[in-house]
Amino acid sequence: PNKWVFLGTRIVTGACIGINWSTIICYASEFCESKYRTVGVFIVVLASFGSQLVINSVAWLSLNEIGWRWFIVAVSIPAVPALVLLLILPESPRYLCVSGQKDRAMSAVRFMAKANSKELPADLSMYCYQNEELGSYKMLLSPPHLRPTLALSLIYHMNIFLEFGLIIFLPLMFSSDFCGAKTAASPHNCELLSQQDLIKLTFTSIASIIGVCLALFLATKVGRLAPLRVANGIQIFTLAALYICVNNTVTFATASLVKFVEPIVNMLLWIIIPECFPTSIRSTATGFINGWGKIGGLLGTGMVYLLFYVNPNAVLGLFLASSVVGFLGTLILDKETRDVVL
Repeated sequence: PNKWVFLGTRIVTGACIGINWSTIICYASEFCESKYRTVGVFIVVLASFGSQLVINSVAWLSLNEIGWRWFIVAVSIPAVPALVLLLILPESPRYLCVSGQKDRAMSAVRFMAKANSKELPADLSMYCYQNEELGSYKMLLSPPHLRPTLALSLIYHMNIFLEFGLIIFLPLMFSSDFCGAKTAASPHNCELLSQQDLIKLTFTSIASIIGVCLALFLATKVGRLAPLRVANGIQIFTLAALYICVNNTVTFATASLVKFVEPIVNMLLWIIIPECFPTSIRSTATGFINGWGKIGGLLGTGMVYLLFYVNPNAVLGLFLASSVVGFLGTLILDKETRDVVL
């Protein structure tokens, strides 16, 4: 009915997405054997960036024909099967075990084994070790976990600041014909994106999918830490290149390169995070780091809204600064997690 109701629903939606993402990563890593965890994380991250491609493609095909209200209805349809799956999937076995529900935990394990066509011994039993200190922030923020926790929180905070900021920045950049440092502030007009702008967003999403796939290859063949540092360093140069104005085609190509590199950092982080912490604190670490990421996402989108119509280059400067700080965070992180089983 009005913009305030729309804003309120967007805030609720954003909060729910943040909670869901952290839970999905924890849940998936519990059921993935350590040797399959990288592929499991890849599937989840690919689905995340794939959804951006689907949304941008649907927008290109229909937004200017059906209007934004019906567009939101259309892209919300996947929430229905997601709800059904939530009702079917069992509770986390680890949660059930540490909360004293041993029988339900065993039932959940057998359910997932059956879903994956695996046979479990009929006499298989489960021992649940209960300790109030398990999973506590006291354990997480104590040596030897303090350094990787702080480093990963910093890197992820900066990476999601950039990722969420780009989601808002790129449509504004394309629609305003942004072209490097010489771009002046744009008038604050509320207008539909053109078909040309929407196809540009679709192609930048394709670049992100390619980046996620490359990250899996690098993580498998090279390792985690070195590709993370290199990708973050390249990200700095691609963002700086957006200050250079040649023409709109070059600006679009540079933006696509930014959208190619950023998911590499994101994907590598989500491979490293579950591998960096033992089972006893993995869920706590994931939630803690993801929380700092969502704060970065809030700040990133907020800064774009506040500054773009004042000085778009100031927004770009914040993106560049966040990437530099994230790169420094990769230098603090000194733990290569490839082939490490915790």
